[in-house]
Amino acid sequence: MKISNLYIISFFSLLIFSCGEEVPEEPVPTETISDKIIYSKNPNGYNELYKLENGQESLLISDENFDYWWSKVSPDKTKILVYRSPTNPSRNHDDYEQADLLIADIDGSNIEVIIPKGAYGWNAHGVARWSNDGQHILMCAEVDIGNSFQWRLIRTNKTGGEPIVLSDRWAIDCNFSNDNKHIVFMGFMDNQLSFDLTNLELQRGDYDSNLGTVTNIESLTDNNTRDHDPDFSPNDTQILFSAGNALYTDVDLVVYDLATNMELVIHDDASANGGSMCWSPDGSKVYFHSLNIVGHPFRIKSVNLETGDVTTLLQTGDNGFGFIHPEAY
Repeated sequence: MKISNLYIISFFSLLIFSCGEEVPEEPVPTETISDKIIYSKNPNGYNELYKLENGQESLLISDENFDYWWSKVSPDKTKILVYRSPTNPSRNHDDYEQADLLIADIDGSNIEVIIPKGAYGWNAHGVARWSNDGQHILMCAEVDIGNSFQWRLIRTNKTGGEPIVLSDRWAIDCNFSNDNKHIVFMGFMDNQLSFDLTNLELQRGDYDSNLGTVTNIESLTDNNTRDHDPDFSPNDTQILFSAGNALYTDVDLVVYDLATNMELVIHDDASANGGSMCWSPDGSKVYFHSLNIVGHPFRIKSVNLETGDVTTLLQTGDNGFGFIHPEAY
């Protein structure tokens, strides 16, 4: 079946609102956090890229003409992938139709556009991820399939060139496994496209880096939630993803265990939790952004997998702006 561009865009650009309440959390001193975190925030009316290290924030990339969002650190920790789109206060991140994909040094210098808006005839593109060997980039792009545009899995080389379509499956929110043997993404059971967003399921396929193919695709979940943004644990035994209602206003964090084929909710409150969630390098906790329209705008938090303790890492005293898409390394 055909799906309109407006419908597809709604997956990525829906504004998240939540009317629940939560008990305000006191942030612990950030000096206790050993991981470095790169994230976006918009205190000046446009998204800038920052780093949190040893409790200190530093500005990496800023340009009043652009919003910067979705940063991913290369496996060797020397480069960053990040998207930019023209400054737009009403849509200051995840603007896939206006996006350029950039690569920069880890300190934010030497910025280079590697996939500009409209490249390769794509209508939109986003959610870029590095392969563990740093040789390829995985993303989803809205490509021309002859009678319409649909989202597909795309792989490029490490500089954004030589794009190939990995499968003919509709797909969003893709990611590599750390052993480079699998790719996960969100799609529909048996590729039966639906307007019911709670039919989005966690899918996995076998990845052949030499052939550039994804085969043997299966749905790992069959639930009643709207699922997004999967990320493999460092040892590839679990997959983190967000699971919400159809409007994505009440969103929990879930871990899928590949040994037991079970889903475990690791964080459940009245907020919309998720974004570009990621594991800590040691696999002990996960980082995510969170929005509760009554209690706070976007904040960055972590949850300890062993204890379940939730820590607020970044917040504003006056709730004047938010933080999105943490990337820990």
